[in-house]
Amino acid sequence: MHSTPVNHAAAQRVQETALPAELVDIISSDSLFAQRKALLIEHNGQQYRLQITKQNKLILTK
Repeated sequence: MHSTPVNHAAAQRVQETALPAELVDIISSDSLFAQRKALLIEHNGQQYRLQITKQNKLILTK
């Protein structure tokens, strides 16, 4: 498995949230999407679509 680059400012914000840092992973969208524009996420038996918009933002739909 390869190492994913970490945004240290984002990591700091994660540490300031209610969740302990050891319970949160930071995954770059580049490694998650791997040249795709959309992917499906299954959660509790439901499928969600995560996609990159033309404005390079993320949108999650059920």
